[in-house]
Amino acid sequence: MYPRYEVDHNVTPEGALIGLRVHDDACVTAFVQKTNYEVKTNGPFMETGCFEPPYGH
Repeated sequence: MYPRYEVDHNVTPEGALIGLRVHDDACVTAFVQKTNYEVKTNGPFMETGCFEPPYGH
């Protein structure tokens, strides 16, 4: 999971990020936590592969 800034330090939430490249132009990405989950399909990103960059351009 990506860390986030809280009060005066970075906190990394429990859980896992998953990225699976299923074809040259297709990825399945997901995250899982104890109380939440999400699954998405997308194409690969130039900077980070299957994971969406955590920052803007």
